[in-house]
Order: sequence, then C-alpha cells, then structure tokens
Amino acid sequence: RRTSWYVYGAVGGKIKRYVDWGADAKYYPSGYRGGDLSVNANITLRAFIREHPLILTGRFRQDLRSPSYWQQNLFSNHYAWFNSFSKENESRFKVSLEIPSWALELSLWQGVVSDKIYYDANSIVAQESDAISLTSLYARKDFRIGGFHLDHRVLMQWSTNQEVIPVPLCSAYLSYYYEFWVEKKKVLRMQIGIDGRYNTKYYAPSYNPALAEFYNQREYELGGYPYLDAFVTAKWKRMRIFLKYQHVN
Repeated sequence: RRTSWYVYGAVGGKIKRYVDWGADAKYYPSGYRGGDLSVNANITLRAFIREHPLILTGRFRQDLRSPSYWQQNLFSNHYAWFNSFSKENESRFKVSLEIPSWALELSLWQGVVSDKIYYDANSIVAQESDAISLTSLYARKDFRIGGFHLDHRVLMQWSTNQEVIPVPLCSAYLSYYYEFWVEKKKVLRMQIGIDGRYNTKYYAPSYNPALAEFYNQREYELGGYPYLDAFVTAKWKRMRIFLKYQHVN
C-alpha cells in the first residue's frame, strides 16, 4: 500500500480591468510521491483601443513528478519489468496575444523535459536522460464575409527527439461554412459547410491494449493528406440538428 499527502497554496489578484494574475503550488513532503512539486503562474494584461481589447497572456508551469506505479512495476502475461526511474522534470512557458475584434490569436509555447518516461517502439517503458525541447507556434484567424465564415487554425511544432516525443511539423484545421436564416420570421437558422484537417507525416503513437498505453511505433507514418467532413446544422427554437458526412474525400 502506498500513500502520499501534499500541501497546496494559491494566490491571485486583479488590477482594475487591466491586469489579472495568479499563482499556485503543490508540494508532496513525504510518501510515495515525496519530493514532487508543481508550480503554476499566470498573468494577463489588457489594453483597450476604442473599447476593443488587446489581451496578452503569459503562463509558466514547473513540474517535478514521480513515475507511476505501473511504469515502475509490472508483471503480466506479455510484459514484466521492475524499474527505478528518476523523477521527470518539466518546464513549460506560453505567451499568447489575442485580439477578439479581429478574431485573431497568436501564441508561442516552449517546453523542456528531462528524464522523460515513455513507451518505446517495442512497448517497453523507458526513460530518456537527455533534455528534450518542444516548441510550438499557433495562429488562429477567422474571417466573416456576409453569411460566409472562414475559420483557420495552424500549429507548427518542433521536437528535438522525435523517437521520444513525436509530433507533426504542421497541423491545420479549416472550417468554411455559410450561415443563414431559412425564412423571414428568423425561427430556423442553418449552417452548411465543410471542415478540413491536415497534418504532415509523422510516426504517430500506436495503442497497445495489453498495456492500455500508447507507444512510439516507428513502422509507418500517418498524415500527409487532407481529411474533409461535410456538415449541416440547424437551430429551431430549443432544438438543434446536426448532420455530418465524415471523410468525404
């Protein structure tokens, strides 16, 4: 039997409508997770141009966490191991800029993790001692022309070790649809359009049901093609109707 206990504290504040900030920390003094630490901090700055807000947000997170029990100890029909892994040490930082009146959002995310625990190509749990860096750039921009909506999301990612943390270089989501009232009384409103998803090729993790875990397979790459869904939605009073034809291409 393993037990742990922790102490937790949080603080936050607000300066009129221009600044929001907060921080919290959780620490395990003893027990199975003794020495684990999680620290979070965030700040949001707002400026206004003719009452239209510009929102700049920064977030920081630091985690020192113990491996799970099953990562350390497992004995089954197909797999058996008894490990003594070190704690994972992960730092994350994110900064984002949002301009709601322009339907625009930009963000940068940077993470560094050392002693990362993962399941390798043979579904064996392993630990990478070298530090791994993951960088992400995200952009969202939506357009509206009359009843036409053109929504765009693009994510760029770089991992310094694809065998431990595999990610596609580029992922994109597009949604183009037309929204309109069906009749003059404005009782029934409909949307007709298409959603599209795409990511560059990469070795996506595969699932091992014997472990109930995802592992980093290196046999085949996924991606490199668009995935399109056609849809129709309708709202009539309190009732909503949603129809979708998945993967029309």
